[in-house]
Amino acid sequence: MSLNATRQIEQEARPPGPVDTAQLEPIAFRWLEQVDAGLGTQVVALMRETSATAPIIGFATDISDGEAAGYLEELRGQLAAGKCRLLTIWSGQLLIGLCTLRRNLNPNNRHIADLAKGMIREGFRGGTVLPAAFHEIALECEREGVDLLTLDVRAGTPALRAWERFGFATYGLLPDYARAGGKSHAGHFMMQRVADLKANALAVLATRSTATGQS
Repeated sequence: MSLNATRQIEQEARPPGPVDTAQLEPIAFRWLEQVDAGLGTQVVALMRETSATAPIIGFATDISDGEAAGYLEELRGQLAAGKCRLLTIWSGQLLIGLCTLRRNLNPNNRHIADLAKGMIREGFRGGTVLPAAFHEIALECEREGVDLLTLDVRAGTPALRAWERFGFATYGLLPDYARAGGKSHAGHFMMQRVADLKANALAVLATRSTATGQS
């Protein structure tokens, strides 16, 4: 399946708690193979908002223009080379989340992909957006013949606890994983089979949709 324009999945995935009615639009999941100028601007804005409240691997709390430009250049290069897939998450015209799925092109390791640079706008965390995104990632993995997902995350962060809730298990710990604020931070290397992630995402979706009164 070509990723140009790509299929769009509409799901009612609302942020928890009181929100503006403008935020209650259906959530769209789109796999894209190019990052144009408009999308690049939204990606950088999302990264900066996310880094202010949660660590993004490889970046400090404040992301400079140079760092942002470098990330976009790298992302565009990887997409052009077929080394990764880009999942974007939208509420109307607003980019509220993204994740890259890095492919392993070695013949013996094509069943493995790595989740990287996952982020969701703060107002949409804790609801059904994340489990719906994991379900969409699992579907893409099934289409691409990927059976195993890996990721890495800084220790002691909300992201680590989220990945654990969705069934990711640590298979390795690196003590000097990241250096920020003059300190060294440990990092967890985690894994989960795609079939298990799909089942876990559907289970969380069912629970959270019932709790928020969604059908």
